[in-house]
Amino acid sequence: MVQVELEEARKNLAELMARAAVGEEIVIAQAGKPMARLVAMAETEPENRQGKVQEVLSEEGEIDNSLMEEMLSAYEEEIN
Repeated sequence: MVQVELEEARKNLAELMARAAVGEEIVIAQAGKPMARLVAMAETEPENRQGKVQEVLSEEGEIDNSLMEEMLSAYEEEIN
């Protein structure tokens, strides 16, 4: 398990999601207080987890944060 602050999670959400998709547990904290846990979804059938990592990578092999940034912004608007 790894703990990251919210701002770090915001900047690296796609990477953190890829890590969670392959089984790592990520705890997101605010001011050092754990607030959320990012884990892989339960699956009904075994699946190639490496394929999940590829889903968040761009064609150039770089992490694509655009969708993750949209999701995080929407979440922050909802809680504020």
